[in-house]
Amino acid sequence: MEIISVDVDEEFVKALEAIKQPYLDRSTLIKNLLSSGLKQYRIELAIKKYLEGEVSTWKAAEIAGVSLRMMNKILQEKGVEMHYSEESLKEDLE
Repeated sequence: MEIISVDVDEEFVKALEAIKQPYLDRSTLIKNLLSSGLKQYRIELAIKKYLEGEVSTWKAAEIAGVSLRMMNKILQEKGVEMHYSEESLKEDLE
């Protein structure tokens, strides 16, 4: 495990205090928030790359760290029109 140090402002500390729970220590709460934020960031990045035509749904799923089925569901929920080009097929076969 690696230790990462981050400076945060008072507003962030107050927000942490407001959501802390008795069964979670501060370190675990921060790890959970970072993990959740990273997961959401990866999904948003995958959607962006998919919308820009940079990746297929398969590659988007890899970037997001989810199954292809879940990626398709996420795209559908976001109202993203599905497209599948010859280039996407080649990319998926690599």
